[in-house]
Amino acid sequence: MVEEKEDEKQEVELPPVNFENHILSLYNMAIINFGIRDPETGKIIRNLPVAKHTIDTIGMLQEKTKGNLTAPESNFLENILYELRMSYLRVLKEVENEPKEESKSDDKTEENN
Repeated sequence: MVEEKEDEKQEVELPPVNFENHILSLYNMAIINFGIRDPETGKIIRNLPVAKHTIDTIGMLQEKTKGNLTAPESNFLENILYELRMSYLRVLKEVENEPKEESKSDDKTEENN
């Protein structure tokens, strides 16, 4: 009976372990932290410090691997970093232009009590 359950499991094909796929996984992590919409509330959930940390991690990898990458890998990394950095700046600008929540008035009420 146990053997039947194991046969029913679907095998997930993982991508090969290589430099580009590792960078793409970090890229995806940064993109997700730029903001995703919560399906229940409709609010955008962002974690920009984590996004920036991920971008900085990719930048560190670029510095540490300098001279050890193929030309296509080096170009790929440079393009990914450029795209993420520009997207980060765009998201920062969006956040600055978002209307502020009225939680500040609630904070003042709590301080007075």
